[in-house]
Amino acid sequence: MKIILVAHGKLADEMKNSTEMIYGNVPQCSSVNFYNNEGFDSIQNKLKNTIKHSKEPILIMTDLFCGTPYNASCAISIEMRDRDIEIISGMSLPLVLEAVSMSSNGLTEVVNHLVDLSSDTVKVFSQVFIEEEEEL
Repeated sequence: MKIILVAHGKLADEMKNSTEMIYGNVPQCSSVNFYNNEGFDSIQNKLKNTIKHSKEPILIMTDLFCGTPYNASCAISIEMRDRDIEIISGMSLPLVLEAVSMSSNGLTEVVNHLVDLSSDTVKVFSQVFIEEEEEL
């Protein structure tokens, strides 16, 4: 499975860099950045160029639901219906790490796991601290 990170600014590159700090080289992962001076068409072209080199199923992880990176990814998915492409928004380092660690699994399995896991990636210190104190 190929993983493409798509986000505003340099977030996609930095998310990949952070992943590589933990896992080392992750050749199954690519990043696509979206800058102020770019539009919908430019990010679509970047995505097409990244996708055309891969024959594998593709997981696109975007930063914001309904943001330009997400919308462009959806347009590509519709245009390339013959390809196995899935898109999720709400990209975070824990989810990217999990996706990379599972990249040898099936696309549907990975997506379902990430959706299930997503609610566990946000923690509130005061709530965790109180729960831990109550357990003692």
